[in-house]
Amino acid sequence: MLRYQAYRDLLEKINRGVNINLWGRTGIGKTYLIKQALLKDTSCKSLYLALDYPFNVDSLFSAIAMGFGLYAGAEWQQIVERLQLGENKLLVLDNFDRLHCTTNDLSADLSRLQMLAILDTLSLLTVSCQPLRYFHFQSFTDCFQELEMNESNSHIF
Repeated sequence: MLRYQAYRDLLEKINRGVNINLWGRTGIGKTYLIKQALLKDTSCKSLYLALDYPFNVDSLFSAIAMGFGLYAGAEWQQIVERLQLGENKLLVLDNFDRLHCTTNDLSADLSRLQMLAILDTLSLLTVSCQPLRYFHFQSFTDCFQELEMNESNSHIF
């Protein structure tokens, strides 16, 4: 669990619509933090998606549409347009590292996800074991602030 000040800063950024890449070693409590605290404390309408196998970006956009009450059969461009409307929203993509393993065209998939990251009304929280810069797609990475969850800013149970 993040220490109080780090958690408060994260929550404030999420509520303001800032995109965050929360990363750190496996087992440090990133998913626990999100499920047990962040999703309950945020003032945004929230959707948590764990990127478990099998998945692809098309099915991910369908899940996003259904999770935010949009037409599930809509094209991804329409989904992005609809997400621009209304109040702030939080989309959590847990196990984001797995995108490497499931995509046939990483740059095309990251370009589509970047459309979500540049929305003013959507805060995208990616959760991974490594920072986004390892994806080697700089324009996508530039849309995010990094927060490493480690022993210096966390309570380890």
